Parts: sequence; structure tokens; C-alpha cells
Amino acid sequence: MKSDKNKGKVIYWLQPKELLNFVYVHSRSFVSDFSKQMSAKDRENQIYREHIYIEKDELLEILKTTNKHTEFSPSGIGVELGSGCAAISVELTNLYPEVEKIFAIEIVPEIVKYAAVPLIYMNMVEEKVKPVVGNFDDMKLENESVDFIIEFDSLHHSFNLDKTIRESARILKPGARLLAIDRSHWSTSRKRRDELENTVYSEEFLIARGLHKTTHLTRAENGEHEYLLSEYLDAFKKAGFSRTDWIFLIDPKFSVIKQSLISAVPSRIRKNTKYYYIQTWPLRKLIFPIIMMRMFNLIKVGRYINFPRDIKSKRFQAKTVIIATK
Repeated sequence: MKSDKNKGKVIYWLQPKELLNFVYVHSRSFVSDFSKQMSAKDRENQIYREHIYIEKDELLEILKTTNKHTEFSPSGIGVELGSGCAAISVELTNLYPEVEKIFAIEIVPEIVKYAAVPLIYMNMVEEKVKPVVGNFDDMKLENESVDFIIEFDSLHHSFNLDKTIRESARILKPGARLLAIDRSHWSTSRKRRDELENTVYSEEFLIARGLHKTTHLTRAENGEHEYLLSEYLDAFKKAGFSRTDWIFLIDPKFSVIKQSLISAVPSRIRKNTKYYYIQTWPLRKLIFPIIMMRMFNLIKVGRYINFPRDIKSKRFQAKTVIIATK
């Protein structure tokens, strides 16, 4: 593995020049300018807002809740897939002293340089968290050399889910686990998913990301894919994982029921609304756990985990969590 000698000690599995022509890399290459003087705390908060989209306390709550209900207890050498600013790696290292090292793998060089490296050094975990510019479909690690893998909203960026998960299986030791916290549809037509993935970005979107306004760029070309829960589970099975299970974190408010009802409305009717991109969760599967949680304040109903959020929070209302054992 190659690494430069600068302060960041970034590991380069891919060189930045190799990535210039990939539009999904270029569209994510514009990050904040940190040349202005600001406190470490303000800079950390800005990194979270831009790359995690939630507050640090909320991320910690997500990690603690998912780890509790999946019994995911990382130790040894790990990998974070599509790590972005490496916040997951940083927080796991702080939460679990047994973690020896995490390779935080991100394909956008600018995010690694201007977000991951600063966050790692702010938290003084540079001896354990190793920022990597690389592709999670081709990880430069030995077979069966990794004790755990984690991802947060990155698997849906995979252009070939089977390939990505096979590569994860290759580097994991027998019995090791992969924790995926991601978005998924439970049931929707291929036509509907094609419609979402083939949506062309607006001129405003393109210009804001340094692309020419005439660029023809779809959500799928930008790495935004609409996978079914069943497709995730099937990919793990085909990759040879011995056991795969899932849970659903949910804020049991009636607004989730509203979203479920809206998701059943034909997309052409809600195309120009904020509900166009919502995930498809059938009401018949949500109504019972939500009512039970609200009536009896239950923490868990089947696969559903009561995960309330503050009314002002921008955190997701619901998220699929998959735990897979090799």
C-alpha cells in the first residue's frame, strides 16, 4: 500500500488523477474551505453538517442503539466502507478501545483530505484510524485479514451490490461481521426504481457542484441507487455469508404512517413535492409495531426498534440495519 509523507498520512490505493473523470467523484469533490480561522469544535460541527447531515450526539446514539440490538461489538482490525469524513471510524474507535485499527475507505480525495484527515486529528485517533483513498470494490487488503466491517449510507452508492459485498466477504475473517446502516425499499416496482434512478439533475445542482450546466447526469450515474431490502439480503447470501439478519430503527410517530401512505400514491402525482424520493414501506407492516410502541412504550416489537427523535432533529425517521456474519 502506498502512502504519502504528509501530516495526514493518507493511504492511496487510487491516485487522485485516476479519479478525475468519474463524475460521481467530481460531483462530491467540493468541500468547505477551512482556511478561515475557527475553533476545532466549530470545524468538527461543520464537517458533521456537511458529510453526516446530523449532529455528533445523534450519530453516537445511532451507533450505540444499532450495536446494542445487533450485538455488534467491534474489536481488532476493521474497515469502514464509503467512509466520507470517517466519522463512524472515529467514533467507533472512541467507543470501543478494543479496536486496533480501522481503514476508512473513501473514493473522493477531497473529502479525505479536507474532512476525514482533520476530523481524525481533532480526535487524536490518527494511530488507529487510517484514511484511504480507494474503491470498496477493490480493497488492497489480504484475504481474511479483517475482523469487522461497518458502513453508514454507503452501500446504496454501489454500482454493483453483489461485487461490493463479495469483496467485503473476501477480506473478512471467518465468523467476522459486517454492520450496514442504510436506506432500502421494502417493496416497489422496478419501473418506479428506474424512474427514481434515471431522474436527471437540475442545472442548479450541477453548477453548485462545479459541473457544466449542460452535463447530463442521472441519479444512478451519480451513485444514487434504489435497492430493495431483499436485494441486500440476497447479495449477502450469494457472497457466502453464513447468517444475515436485519432490524428497522423507527421513530414511532404518525408522520411515518403518513409517509407510508404517501409512498403508495403514484409518483407522477407527487413528482414536484418533497415526497418524490421517499422510500417504500408498506403500511400493513408498519401500523402494528407503531401502535404497540405508542400505546405501551415498547422498545422493540419484532424487528422494529423504538428510536424516537427530537422534533427539531434532521435525523432520519427510519433506517434499515443489516448484520451479516461470514
